[in-house]
Amino acid sequence: GFMQLADPDYLSDSCNNGRYCVMNGYLVVSGRSAAHGIEDIDGDHVGYYDGMMYAAHSECGGSGCVLIVNPPGYRTQNRFHIHYRQFDSRGASLKHRLQSTVCEEGGWVSGGFPCGGKAKYFDGFPAVFSAAMGSGSVSDASVTVWPGSCGSGTIILVSYGCSI
Repeated sequence: GFMQLADPDYLSDSCNNGRYCVMNGYLVVSGRSAAHGIEDIDGDHVGYYDGMMYAAHSECGGSGCVLIVNPPGYRTQNRFHIHYRQFDSRGASLKHRLQSTVCEEGGWVSGGFPCGGKAKYFDGFPAVFSAAMGSGSVSDASVTVWPGSCGSGTIILVSYGCSI
């Protein structure tokens, strides 16, 4: 429940299997003690984090879903985790803006997205963090993933210095 999440070690105390745990119906939590946040993703370990995002996508992969990783300074837990959920009207509005801007583009597009963000369309569902690293460093970023975009693809939004 929510009150348990007030304890910054709740997730790390709850998942230590070395892989990941699906928890509370809206979280995929790292089972590795070294995984504190997005700042721990690097070329040597990105495959592990991509695997966690595939797990989040399997929990919520429809066009009404959003998958979110908060940046350092905007999270309450000391263990890397991915939120997955059906988005609300604000999410619908942002997804519409993203789709109208990036579906036909080939690369990373910036301008008009929250928190100085840049977004890119991918066919299917990509290895998200590997793909996001193509935009530059993600160590201080929020990564927001929009499956079921532009038909059957995915939009990745990388934002900086705030949590959408």
